[in-house]
Amino acid sequence: MKNIRLWIAAAVIMLVLLCVGAASAETIASGNCGAEGDNVTWTLDSEGVLSITGTGAMKDYGYDQGSFSPTTPWTQHMDKIKSAIISGGVTSIGDYVFADCSSLTSIIISNSVTSIGEGVFYDCSSLTSIVIP
Repeated sequence: MKNIRLWIAAAVIMLVLLCVGAASAETIASGNCGAEGDNVTWTLDSEGVLSITGTGAMKDYGYDQGSFSPTTPWTQHMDKIKSAIISGGVTSIGDYVFADCSSLTSIIISNSVTSIGEGVFYDCSSLTSIVIP
């Protein structure tokens, strides 16, 4: 009976360790993207998740006609972005924020977002899911 309990305890501990290890993606890039500077921040992890957190509006971005790409702070990482999560507190999604993110497949937008800018999903050819509460 003691051996069975010991094996069960060991199995539970191993399962917890596996789950914790799988859930810890590494940050590969981060910065500010708020209309007021550091009020909104972004983080891109090694799993391709772009997380946008903070309070208030995101900055509006343009589209550089010379390089034919958006001017977002994550432009050099666009090919790595697979999904995006906009957390509670963020009130708007800026212009061209996800433009040309051709690997982006899904976006979750919190219910705090009240406006979505121009060209936000321009040329997001792989986008198949947008969750808006």
